[in-house]
Amino acid sequence: MRRSRISLVFVVAAFLLLPSSMAAAQAWVNAKGELSLTLRSDYQTSQGVWHGPTLVTGLPAQSLNNAFSAEYIPIDKLSLGLTLNGNGVRYTGPLMNPGDPTVILAHGTQDDGAFHWNVTDLDLDAHYQLYDGAITLTPLIHFRTPVTSYEQKGYAASGTHLREGSLGLYLGKYGLGLDDLVIQLGYTFTYVQKETGGGAATEQYRTNRSDADLSVSYVITEKFIAGVGAAFRYTHDGFDLADYPALLQMDPNSTLQFWHDPVLRAKYLAPTAFASYQISPAWSLAARFAAIVWGENVSNPISFGISLGWANNLVD
Repeated sequence: MRRSRISLVFVVAAFLLLPSSMAAAQAWVNAKGELSLTLRSDYQTSQGVWHGPTLVTGLPAQSLNNAFSAEYIPIDKLSLGLTLNGNGVRYTGPLMNPGDPTVILAHGTQDDGAFHWNVTDLDLDAHYQLYDGAITLTPLIHFRTPVTSYEQKGYAASGTHLREGSLGLYLGKYGLGLDDLVIQLGYTFTYVQKETGGGAATEQYRTNRSDADLSVSYVITEKFIAGVGAAFRYTHDGFDLADYPALLQMDPNSTLQFWHDPVLRAKYLAPTAFASYQISPAWSLAARFAAIVWGENVSNPISFGISLGWANNLVD
């Protein structure tokens, strides 16, 4: 019974960070016949963008990221999930570089200071609990596809607008020294569609990436769980913002001047904290915090979020 509740918390403790989404997966699959629904909302604010080792500030952006998820367990050990994502994003910084008015900063259609709301991507997930012994092993497969023609350029971009496919593996262990201590470790490799909007300049990159995340949680009571963790992303190819000045000198007409956002070689480390409370046997409420403390070619967001979850076994 306790394992089922712990498994649930990692579904509702997912979080999002622009420009790319990160979601905490889980090593355990609940009982056959369980249907769970989750409504998630995260507010994030950032003040700058990492250009190599330098954080360029004065580029403020805010977003409200929302998602509705459904997960079902059709057979023992297999979970199938579907998530619809959307967000509202705004950029309130300067339109031109104050130090060089020839350099355009606001290069997306949404970089006008106002909030822009979009339904963005649809995610499909499958987890199979392959082994449940001293350590639980759960492979996963994930697909993402855009569902609208949202903006993918600029500081207020809604996303990358690229299709993705992922394979990963999660490990989980109960009782790491303490009976109520739980650890999860996961790795996912994602194959990403090439960006064609900038022609050959963007098609030279394929921004495949690796994601790793670690979480440690403690079951404080039968209803309350809290934990901390970290998420790390490494993009294997892409455009480096540190090369942007040289790009403009060599080719002022390069389409990368306006189309570099979807093909950035993003890297980051984000510590996280989360808590979940079981309101009733069916309903749960979760809260979370995340912040990018180091990165390259990404913004430096701080994110706060809540989730409302419902679960019921349709077989019992």
